[in-house]
Amino acid sequence: MRRNNRMALLIPLVFSLTGGPSGFASPQGSDESNKQIEVRIFPKTKVLKVGEALELRVEIWNVGGNEFFIEKDIYRPCGRSLLSLYLELGPPVKPQEGWGCSGDCLDDPKASLATRLVQRWISLPPGHFYGTIVHLDPESFPQLQTPGRWRLGGKYRSQDVLSSSLCMNHILLDSEQTDKLPYKAWQGEEATNMVWIEVVRPSRSGKEK
Repeated sequence: MRRNNRMALLIPLVFSLTGGPSGFASPQGSDESNKQIEVRIFPKTKVLKVGEALELRVEIWNVGGNEFFIEKDIYRPCGRSLLSLYLELGPPVKPQEGWGCSGDCLDDPKASLATRLVQRWISLPPGHFYGTIVHLDPESFPQLQTPGRWRLGGKYRSQDVLSSSLCMNHILLDSEQTDKLPYKAWQGEEATNMVWIEVVRPSRSGKEK
């Protein structure tokens, strides 16, 4: 995952928590946080063959006037995921075999606030974005095994909670220290843009030349 090259680094902020001055800017108001972001998705291709995985670039843009924290881990196929994706409005899908997966929920409560913060969170200044690449597998998205046109979309949800665990039960960071941060975690729900994807049958022509 990476941010664009104009984005400020989080490291100076972490250093200020451990040894810098105690003065900080006022936290962002929660009444504006749900209008602060845009979530944009860009498929690598809009036409793919039956059974192929779909690769997407996801960008979280700060379109507001205040800086805030977002989690680095945008999409997790297994476990709690901030971003949920779906394919809809296509032909009927045949019943598929079940599948399962598991994810880790690791945290070291003895680590410093700076270490735990930088492992999971990143600051997002106004006018900047944080992006990553995700893959939708046909095992978990049976639409990718069904020929037709599908509308791809999603929702991004986040709570105003600075935690250090990926589990459903958040392990909260020390509130006395997080209250001194210059801004909070973004909170709200935002829909992505919509993109049409076409799934086609493999060519039945002769050998490729």
